[in-house]
Amino acid sequence: MSDAQTAMTTWIGTLAHGGVLRSDLEEAGVTVAAYVVGEERLSELREWMTKQSPEVLAAQRVAAVEICIWMANADRNLDPEEVQLLKEIILRSEVDDDTQDELVAAVHEPPSLDGIESRIGHPVLKELLLALSWELAHADGNVAASEEAFLTGLAKRLGISPERSRELHAAVTQRISQMPA
Repeated sequence: MSDAQTAMTTWIGTLAHGGVLRSDLEEAGVTVAAYVVGEERLSELREWMTKQSPEVLAAQRVAAVEICIWMANADRNLDPEEVQLLKEIILRSEVDDDTQDELVAAVHEPPSLDGIESRIGHPVLKELLLALSWELAHADGNVAASEEAFLTGLAKRLGISPERSRELHAAVTQRISQMPA
């Protein structure tokens, strides 16, 4: 897994506790996130998250991980590197152990995404999840047509315009290409 992929695995957990950085790796993850959506918008998300209850934050993290699981399975070929990246995301999600176990079990059998657009409560988080999904699509070195179709549908479902989706994809791939492998 590249340094950029490892940094991205911290997005969900780090942002969920209001952007409080606990390690250099979390700082790297927030740096990548800020690069993708901008520091001002990332600050808006942090502020929103600090006002949410622990239950709301846990629900956000679970929905976020579910999106990542679906993305990794979109091409119907779950690569070992994708499985490893998903497990890292789940580990860093800061959900309780039972929920982590359920999410790990769901890696090979994705959960329903019904209502996912309403379960993700902030537009910046939606954009970060779409960006992370683009990263997952690139994890095996090849973006399949089915993955691209899934991402197009996910962007639409999350209320992200096609133009913004392309911008997020470009930002992720540009940032990843700049970081050491």
